[in-house]
Parts: sequence; C-alpha cells; structure tokens
Amino acid sequence: MPYLLDSDQCIYALSGRADAVELVDRLLTDGCAISVITYMEIYQGIVRTAEPDQALLQVQRFLQAIPIIPITTSIAERCAALRQQLKEQGKRVNSRALDLLNAATALTHDLALVTNNLEDYSDIPGLVLYRAAEEPSS
Repeated sequence: MPYLLDSDQCIYALSGRADAVELVDRLLTDGCAISVITYMEIYQGIVRTAEPDQALLQVQRFLQAIPIIPITTSIAERCAALRQQLKEQGKRVNSRALDLLNAATALTHDLALVTNNLEDYSDIPGLVLYRAAEEPSS
C-alpha cells in the first residue's frame, strides 16, 4: 500500500532528522504522496523562516519524487461524512479539521497515513496508520 506523509514526517525529514529521512527514502520505493494540506503546513514554515528562498529550494527538492494530492469533491465528501460520524459519537471535529482532511485524503486514495500523531487519527474508522519503526496497522 502506498503512503500519505503527514506534516510531521515531512518536517522531520526536511530538518535532516536521520530516522525521518531514512523512513521517507524507504517508503518512496512503494510510493509516497502528500496532501495539499501538508503542503500548506510545510509552506507556512517557508514563510516564517529567515531564509525563505533557501527553504523553498529545499522543499522543492524534497517534493521532486512526492506528488501533492489536491482536495477534490470526493475527498471533501468523505471528510464531511467522517466529520458527521465523529460528531455523532461526541468526538471533536472542529479543532482538527485539517487532520480530518488528511485522513479523508488517505481513505479516498487507499493510502496508509505516515504520522507520529497517532492520537489525532486513532479514532478514524478504516484509516491505516504507519508510524516510524512499525509496520502498518489499522
């Protein structure tokens, strides 16, 4: 199963953290992508850095082999249904709107979500999570 990289994994890899770089390199053989939400969060780091031109080049190099998945109507519909389901269960939805869009992207494209933020996603039905040094699990 190909992978959707969450923002934390991308940020760790971009900062040169060896375990994150190795994980991304290993997962690239099966295929990785990021959501446009993750791109937005990475780009925010570019905007706030003291050297945005250098940071932009680094991100562009990082993304050469990693496609960006846009939000489509299918993803929006999946996210809306997911939000309603979680809301009916009394779970928080508004404060994690971006996480739910990432989850809907992974679900729509049948991708395992690579993240260290397991608590943010553990209650999402059908979502396969992948954490560094672990095998995929649902």
